[in-house]
Amino acid sequence: METPAGKERAEAMIGAKKDRIRVIGLTGGIAAGKTTVSQMLREKGAWLIDADSVGHQVIAPDGEAFAEVVRAFGEGILDEKGAIDRKKLGAVVFADPDNLKKLNAISHPLMARRMATEIEAVQDRRHEEKTPLILLDAAILFEARWDILCDEAWVVVAEPEVTIPRLMERNKFSREEAQARLNAQIGNQERILRAKRVIHNDGNLETLRTRVDEIWREVTERESADPEKP
Repeated sequence: METPAGKERAEAMIGAKKDRIRVIGLTGGIAAGKTTVSQMLREKGAWLIDADSVGHQVIAPDGEAFAEVVRAFGEGILDEKGAIDRKKLGAVVFADPDNLKKLNAISHPLMARRMATEIEAVQDRRHEEKTPLILLDAAILFEARWDILCDEAWVVVAEPEVTIPRLMERNKFSREEAQARLNAQIGNQERILRAKRVIHNDGNLETLRTRVDEIWREVTERESADPEKP
């Protein structure tokens, strides 16, 4: 038989869960337009946690992963100031799948810890922040298993014939370098199967914005109408 104290604790836990801000994991292949979508959602009021920025933080000279990454890949990845040169590091890890696995094993758990801490901090301030969604923007959301930090996942997709030229122009990569970046990630079909919402971005910016606006209205209306947020 449940005691009055136990019932009170259970009711408090249920109430706290209902009151939590929904956490959305936003993912997509490189150059699919994920960052553009995340910025649109941020402008609408979502709290943005950028996994790429978190990754920069953990390998910065004062970051938790810096020393171990340098031990693993050598001082050749450092720039003239003694910081990790991300282009040099990328050339090493994307050329060898084993090196990429090694880097991920070092950095991903530390990144997850930082992101989980920020999510909980925003949840604790939810009555002050008044944000309807927390958005975790992560290209490798599924590969790194960061989707366990989220209530649901959304994916931005574009076909390789669109993303490779985008990547070559934006990052000044050769076609081979661009293809290597795509090959290091899971494909669109797997992302689509694991996501709750799919945002296609093979068209122009206005088409993309219209789709984001539609999703924002749907989700924020659901949040307002359904306090249990199933």
